[in-house]
Formats: sequence, structure tokens, C-alpha cells
Amino acid sequence: MIKKLFDRYNSNIKFNKGGVIPLLGVSLIIFVMTLAIYYVADYVTVDYARESGLSNWDYGYTERVGKVPDAELRILNNQNPVIMEKAVKRSNIYLVKSLEPSDKIRNLVVKTDYSPIMIKINGRIVYDNQYKTARYVGNCYNSVELPSSTSEQVVEVFMKLPFSVRFEAKLSNGKSSAFAPWLGFWLGALITLTGIAGAVVFCVVSIRKKKLLRSLTLAALTAFIGAVIAVQNLPENSYLFNAPIIMNISTAFSQFVFVIGQLCVIAWLKRRKNLAAASLFAGAVSVLAIIFAFTPEFFAVSVWAATAALLASSVFMCFNAAKNVYSRTQYATPVFTVCAYYTIVTAFSGFFLFTRNLKMYLFTLSVPSFVVVGVLAYIFISDYRYKNKNSELRKETMRYGDSVDNISVFIHNMLSCKNEESFYKTAVDEVCALLRKYKESYSDVKFGLGIKTDDGYNEIINGGIEDCRYDLIEESALKADKGCLFSDTFFDYILKKGKSVYAVIHFENLKDGLDLFFDSMIEAAYCGLEIAFEKACDSLNSREIDIIFAELALNTEIDNGYSPDHLEHIGQYSYELCKKLSMSEEESSLISLASKLHDIGKIAIPKTILNKEGKLTAEEQIIVSSHSEFGYLILSAYKDDPLLDTAAQIARYHHERFDGSGSNGLAGEDIPICARITTICDVYDALVSKRAYKQEWSVDRVLNYIEDNSGTIFDPELIKPFKEIVLGK
Repeated sequence: MIKKLFDRYNSNIKFNKGGVIPLLGVSLIIFVMTLAIYYVADYVTVDYARESGLSNWDYGYTERVGKVPDAELRILNNQNPVIMEKAVKRSNIYLVKSLEPSDKIRNLVVKTDYSPIMIKINGRIVYDNQYKTARYVGNCYNSVELPSSTSEQVVEVFMKLPFSVRFEAKLSNGKSSAFAPWLGFWLGALITLTGIAGAVVFCVVSIRKKKLLRSLTLAALTAFIGAVIAVQNLPENSYLFNAPIIMNISTAFSQFVFVIGQLCVIAWLKRRKNLAAASLFAGAVSVLAIIFAFTPEFFAVSVWAATAALLASSVFMCFNAAKNVYSRTQYATPVFTVCAYYTIVTAFSGFFLFTRNLKMYLFTLSVPSFVVVGVLAYIFISDYRYKNKNSELRKETMRYGDSVDNISVFIHNMLSCKNEESFYKTAVDEVCALLRKYKESYSDVKFGLGIKTDDGYNEIINGGIEDCRYDLIEESALKADKGCLFSDTFFDYILKKGKSVYAVIHFENLKDGLDLFFDSMIEAAYCGLEIAFEKACDSLNSREIDIIFAELALNTEIDNGYSPDHLEHIGQYSYELCKKLSMSEEESSLISLASKLHDIGKIAIPKTILNKEGKLTAEEQIIVSSHSEFGYLILSAYKDDPLLDTAAQIARYHHERFDGSGSNGLAGEDIPICARITTICDVYDALVSKRAYKQEWSVDRVLNYIEDNSGTIFDPELIKPFKEIVLGK
């Protein structure tokens, strides 16, 4: 319950070298690699265009459509690129070049930045791509067939400049081609076919397992990205699709792919419906605005607005993802990295748009989609492999749950021992029973129990062991400073009185070896064994049982990585709240002391689960949430003790919700008042405290949270007096 509260409401993010800062560095590296891919490809393309291109053009700017400049023309070649400063002021450019005679048919290809263009050969118009009618067009590729000629051919190019100056000319032998697909188009088509093929394969493979949705989503996203890349490259490969709306649609598709990538990440974040709705709305509006922007100015404004909306949602998405980095959330690291990468890409795409680099803008919108697909594929595959590693995994997890239940029963039975003699026999019998329940191959375990004397050890119980060296076990225990020792086929329990070793219990012949969970289970059982040993040895000046339980609760809290002050704070808040409710001094003190034992049931939860990093499985979550029942089972052995009886009630019901949606379904005043008091004190102190996976919340924020959950989690009658305690009123 508390963990869920942490995951849901924690919004304080730690930006330190052990947290999100390294991930931001990784995101920046990925972005630099993205730029490197573009510039390497662009360099190769430009270098190839220069080598095979047609250079040495004369050019000049003009303000009127179809007008030849009166001023002296400049030279355009590989060493003298177009001077850009006047392009902003003048909307047209004129280029002219004389071609040598040729007895072959030649093809002149001109690539622009979606510019309406008109080409004349010896004064005759041979190609007109909406030069006098449109502000921009949907194609960059233009192709003109030049007939054979015995004399020079003067080629004049009239070109509008809706966005930027781009002029690449290439002359080759052969006829004109209306469609000349290049690498980018084929790459997009290949990706689309891969996505479609993947969808078909997933349908065939997954249909029986009824886990088709994720696979189809990934395949569909891949196919869509490929289709967008192909559509983006159409303007570079054909003049057949030259309607202005083609450019709008191509840009809108790139924008939409970016939005889909955001939605995929937001879907992983969960409980972010508002963010998803905002992102989808901003994306839909920006896409529609781009599609229906029929002037260069309106197009630029629409794209700027769309970029700003995407940047805002990317930043918000990044902050939401950062929260999960410090909670125990599976795959938080790659998802935050993608979110940060998206934010960086969006910011730089705005810069590329400002510098009128439309190609780079479209590139930075499309490429991040592949990063998202890669991360989603990693998450899906990892999740699939985790869930389907083998059929034994689920059985093992369920066996762990049974073992935890067995540990709590073990501790309960051990605490029922009345004297030292019954303790020894019960300890051996109960541990052997615990082993048999855990694994059938442990049914033939051999054991021995020796009590230390002045002359060595007196073995009082032997279960098939020959010549057990208890003195060597003691020596190893003292050297390791441990009370529980493990090896491949045996383990030992060391029982002390004060600081001196008093007894050793040895178990061996564990044929299949020891696994990590087994070690945790045996250590949990040892904790209960220690308490029961102190209780059983009452005649040897042992402490009161409530003191033993208090120390056990404190050790459990520390073992779980929490501050020992947490229990003191809960006790203090509980006491003051009881007094505010006009309870007697005796009852207030009782509830205060008992509240400190609320999580004692976690002693029965193996550390491998409690300290696990990443998302807990469904079975593991059930095991952790069952600590309330385990605590009740342990404490209920002492119903004759008012303190421990109250503690048992608190342990069992402190995770109940006032509206009845808790684990036991109790609601309202059916929940014991001691548990209702502990709940509000526990939640408050947990949220205002700094933990390894979260920053502390402010007092005001926690109090607002408690008020927001009045009548759902918390008893409304307790909220006002509790606020008065916290605020010192």
C-alpha cells in the first residue's frame, strides 16, 4: 500500500550523479549519434552530387516572377555556393548555363526545396512546375529531357524560394524519368514490408497464446514509420506528386510519428491519461494545422506551434519518467533516456526549423521513432523472456509464497515453546518440516544440536550425524560474526546468551544445494528462532517478550533500508493523536507502543523480495502485501498480553482503507481505531521521510494528500486533530 503511494504521488526528483544526470548524458550521446548519422549521409550525398553534378551556373536574385535580373550575375559552382543573405528579401532566383552540343538525348535533373520551377531551353519553356501559380510545391525532384543538338543549348531556370535556396543539378545520358527512387525510398519501403511481415508472423505465432496486442502494436508502428520515410522521400524521387498538399502531408506524417512515439512512452508511464490526452490533442491540432497551411508563412507558423506543443509535452513527459528512476519501477532507465532524448530532439528540431533546414527538421522527427521502437522492442522482448523463461518460474514463485507462509507458522510455533527443553526439540522438528515443505529432496536432512559446556559440546539431539564438530562451527561463526552459516549442502544456527555462544544446531545432507531464496528463508526463520530462544530461556534472566519484539521490529526496519527513527515517530504521533481524541494515558501509551510493531510481519518476507530492484511480479506483490497477515499470525500467539494483542490488530489492519477497498475489506469504524490511527501516522512519516528511492515530500504536500484521501484511505475524524499535531496547534 505504502509503496503504491510512493510510486503514484512522489514528484520530487533527485538530480545527482547517481540518478538522472548520467541518463541525460546517455540521451545526449544518442542525439549526437543521430546528428552524426545525418551529417555523414548528407556529406556522402553532397559529395556524390558535387562529383556528378552540373556546376558553373550563373545566378541572380529577382523580386518578380519570371524576370531576368538586370544586375551582374554571380557564379555558382563547387567552390562558390549560393550566397544566402538576399534570399530572405527576394523571393525568386534565376540560374542560367550553356551546355555543349551533344548527339545524344540527355536528362537534366534539378532538385530544390519544394520550389515552383520553370525551365527554358534556348528561350522555350520545356518544364513548368506551377511556377506562376503556386507558392510552393510537393516535390523536390524535377526532370527534363534535353534533345540532341548540334549547337549550344542555353538552359534557364526560374525558381521561387518558399523556404531556402537549394539547387542541385545533374546531367546524364538517357531519357527523362518521372520516378527515380533512391536509397531513402527503398529503405522506407523495406521497413514497411518488414513491419507487415512481422505482423503476419506475430499473428501466427501468438494467436494461441492470446498475447497479440503488443506484438501487433510494435509491428504496426514499424510499418507506419517505414511508410512515413517512403512518403518523405517521394518528393526527392518523383515529380508526379507535386501538389502542395503532398509536402504538408509528408511533414504532418513526420509530426504524427513523433506524437505516436510520445504516446507509446506515456503508455508505459501509466496513470498519465491527462498527459496522453494533452499530447494527442496537441499532436492532432498541429497535424491538421500543417496539412491545411497553404502558404509558406502559415506553414512555418504551424510547424513552429506544433514544435512548441511537442516540446512542452516532451518536457512534462521527461519529468514524469524521472520519478520512476528512483522508485522500484522496471525499465525506468531506458524509458527516461528515451524521454530525455525526445526532449533534446524536439528542442533542436525547432532550431533546425529556424535555420530553414527543412530536411534536418524532418529527419529529427522521424529518426527518434526508431529509438522508441528499439526501446519498446527491448522492453517487450525482456518482459516476454522474463514471463516465459520456463514453466518452472511461476511454480517457483508460488512455492516462495507458500514458504513465506510456512515461515510465519514456524515463528508462531517456536514462540509457543514454554521452556528450553521444548524449544530444542521443537526447533529441530520445525526446521526439518520447513525444509521438507520447501523441497522434497530435503526430506532426508540430517541434524544435530549441541550445547556448549566447559569441556566442549554436549550433543543432546542427533538425527543421523556422525562426529559433528560443533567447536569448528562456533569458530567459523565467531570469525564471520554471523549467527547463520551456509555452505553448499549444509547450514548452521548459532544461539547465544548475551555475547557468548550457548548452542549450535547443524543441518546437512541438502542434496540439491542451496539457492538464494532458500538462504533468505532460513535467515528469516533464524530471526524468529532467536526470539523464541530468549523467551524459552526465561529462567536464565531473559528479557520481557514485548522488549524482544520491539528490538525485532527495529531490526526489521533497518534491514529494509529504513531509518530507525520511523518507528519512534509513529509511536510519538500515535500517542499525541490518542490524547487529542481524549483517550486515557494507559490506552494512549498502549497504542503508541503497539504501533511500533505494525510491520513486524516483514520478518517473514525474504530479503531477496524486499530488497529486489525493479518491478515486483504479481506473486511477489502478494507476498509483500501479506506481511500484515504474517505479523498478525506471529503476534496473535500472545493474546493474553494487552500490548501484543493490540499490536496484532494493528499489524493485521493498518493497510485497510476507510472506504473498504483494503485487503481485508473492512470499512469505516469496523477497522479498529488503533489501526486507523497507525495508518495515518505511518503514511505521513513515510512520505515526509527521505528514502533510497524517493526524496522527502514537504509537510504541506503530505497534509494536502491526506485531506484529498479523506474518507477513502483515512478516517475523516482523525485528519483535523492530526493536522493540529503536525502544525503544532
